Amino acid sequence: MENKDILVEKDGYVTIITLNRPDHLNALTLGMQDELLAALQEVDGDPEVRAIVLTGAGRAFCAGIDMSSGATAAEDTVPQDLLEEKTSTVKLLFSLKKPVIVAYNGPAVGVGVTMTLPFDIRIAAESAKMNLAFVRRGLLPELACPWLLPRIIGISRAAEFMYTGRALTAREALEFGLVSRVVPDEELMPTALELAREIAENCSPVSVSLTKKMLYDFLAETDVERAEKTNHRYLDWVMTQPDVVEGIMSFMQKRKPEWAGKVPGDIPDFD
Repeated sequence: MENKDILVEKDGYVTIITLNRPDHLNALTLGMQDELLAALQEVDGDPEVRAIVLTGAGRAFCAGIDMSSGATAAEDTVPQDLLEEKTSTVKLLFSLKKPVIVAYNGPAVGVGVTMTLPFDIRIAAESAKMNLAFVRRGLLPELACPWLLPRIIGISRAAEFMYTGRALTAREALEFGLVSRVVPDEELMPTALELAREIAENCSPVSVSLTKKMLYDFLAETDVERAEKTNHRYLDWVMTQPDVVEGIMSFMQKRKPEWAGKVPGDIPDFD
């Protein structure tokens, strides 16, 4: 797919995806949504990529759904495929095998927040603000936000964030647990890339991918015994792989590891 509203840049083992409608504060359109989902799946399928960074161009991360057409009804402001889709967008995002780091470079409003909740790590620039203003517009949060947000920040803080519809500063988002760190604006992308490279260069791609799979699969697992059995099933398999030897030897020899395992490609279908 030819990208019009996003930029995709590969930098070694890391790929940077940038929402690129800065004149519209990166407000989400159907075209941007389709491009973003396609790019995430394409990058996720590239065995040379080990981590993804998602950010926005200009002074905003994403100002929410594009309402520049003057739409007022909910069915006009929410992408139709989010209302009628047969395949869950959140499930698709959970299925990504590579870690995704969100770098909020500025305001994130509505879907600019909800679409990032299924991703792995969120960091924010000092100037960023996060806003779930749905109830102030007579709407509801989408993309399973009421299911996922309490699992990230706790039910009381999720309730305050969603019920009031007010914006959180970056520091408040850090206090709430929505982001893991806040940095000066000029340090946002260097910090995000440093974190992505730390994962990509130091950690086994196969081990990271299986850890991520357990993290999200276990959100819906209610039986700790089943979770433990799955955990040990994956561990038993990993212990037979060459990356275990490489991880130990590189540590003992005080050098960078050279991982043999590729994602996708070298992980069996455990299901």
